[in-house]
Amino acid sequence: MSRAGLVLGVMLGMGAVFSVWAQSEADESQVKVPKVLHCSANQTAGFHDFANTAESYEPVAFYEGEFTLKINRALMRHRDPADGVDLYVTVFDEEDQAELSCRYILGVGGDPGISCTNAPPSELVLINTKNLRYTRTSIGGWTFASARHNEAGDSIYVEYGSCRS
Repeated sequence: MSRAGLVLGVMLGMGAVFSVWAQSEADESQVKVPKVLHCSANQTAGFHDFANTAESYEPVAFYEGEFTLKINRALMRHRDPADGVDLYVTVFDEEDQAELSCRYILGVGGDPGISCTNAPPSELVLINTKNLRYTRTSIGGWTFASARHNEAGDSIYVEYGSCRS
């Protein structure tokens, strides 16, 4: 599987915020991930297609929240390097938790980091492990762990923030 560059962006008013990572090979010696990270959003925005309305996304300012990311030691014990996963983590927020698979990456300027997704891929977390800045994005509706079966509508959001160990 090739590791192509990844660009995430969200329009905020008249400007744009972009987080760019040029994914390159990295190994465990280059990427130091704390066992626990506590992360807080600085800004979150996105689009939502509200339930029982015409299919159209409307800009929405999402709640800037917090989450905790922990290395999943149980999954790490049974990790098969042939699967292409470098790290398993669990993300906890105030309502839910999700298991993510991560790869070690080198970002712009050679900064080490991790790129994590769930399966199916509806959530992405990128963390620069040098300065602990992160970008997180989710897409979906019924794929959100907190969505109830009688809720409709889909969302996409992106946020950036910082973590502390």
